Amino acid sequence: MNDGNPRPWQVVRQDANGHRYRIGRCATRAEAQRLIRRLEEGAGARPADSGRYLVERVERADSAPR
Repeated sequence: MNDGNPRPWQVVRQDANGHRYRIGRCATRAEAQRLIRRLEEGAGARPADSGRYLVERVERADSAPR
């Protein structure tokens, strides 16, 4: 896959209020999922409503709908 985007996957944290924060970008989906596991392991015990991590594909700017 050579689409000009070297890190097409991003990890996003979405809090209980729906606010979203980009945590990082990764080359593969598997790498992004490993990042989430590391973040969750390091967080220890968190309240259930503290948010969640998501993996999303990053759209190229020139392929976005207009």
